[in-house]
Amino acid sequence: MKQILCIAVLSLSSLLITGNVVAGDRLTVVELFTSQGCSSCPPADAAVKAMRDKPGVLTLSWPVDYWDRLGWADTFAHPRNSARQAAYNKRMGRGGVFTPQVIVDGRFQCVGSKKDKIRNSVAKARDIERLHVTPGITRRDGVITVTLPATAVADTVAVRLVWYVGDASVEVGAGENQGRQLHYTNVVRYTDVIADWNGEDWITEINPAMGVQVDADHLAILLHAGYGHGPIIGGVSLPLHADDGTAGR
Repeated sequence: MKQILCIAVLSLSSLLITGNVVAGDRLTVVELFTSQGCSSCPPADAAVKAMRDKPGVLTLSWPVDYWDRLGWADTFAHPRNSARQAAYNKRMGRGGVFTPQVIVDGRFQCVGSKKDKIRNSVAKARDIERLHVTPGITRRDGVITVTLPATAVADTVAVRLVWYVGDASVEVGAGENQGRQLHYTNVVRYTDVIADWNGEDWITEINPAMGVQVDADHLAILLHAGYGHGPIIGGVSLPLHADDGTAGR
């Protein structure tokens, strides 16, 4: 893939931020690991879709490839998605992976088809008192700018870029879901860690053409404590079709 990402780290003047942020002021990230080859996954896909517009919540669907051996190659899956799920589960002390699985803020996990379990996991994540950093994100003159304010952090923070498409459908031709039309929301198309942040004022510019190349229409920035699959301490998203001057949420 041609790399179009342009990163520049500059100095900004801002206040040092410490302490915790109440749940109402922070984003909760709900990640679903799903597969077109899993007959238990469509209810989970629907459950996550129902949460997409919930205030203060960002949902992301990560199609995995390990069920491709069952007769249908998932058209959205990528090995990096499976690796992300495995890394989360290893950190949580779990012996393996399964679908559908929901992971909330990189801290809590549950079966993705159990709506009550998802709600409980979201509530637990939002009840935690923890440091939260909200990245700034705007689009102007065809460039996306992401900023982080000076913040007292205990460890290095991984800044993860996620390109995703808001809506997608596929007709499954074989496997457990053969003949079904499956619908997805916020499907991850590409992801990478673009920086390790140590808490200093920080700014980067991102070319939205990279998202277009991978058939994405949104960009999310996630902040992971420690490394790229650590607990999430902040996030923001922005539609690629946003007008100049539009800020993310």
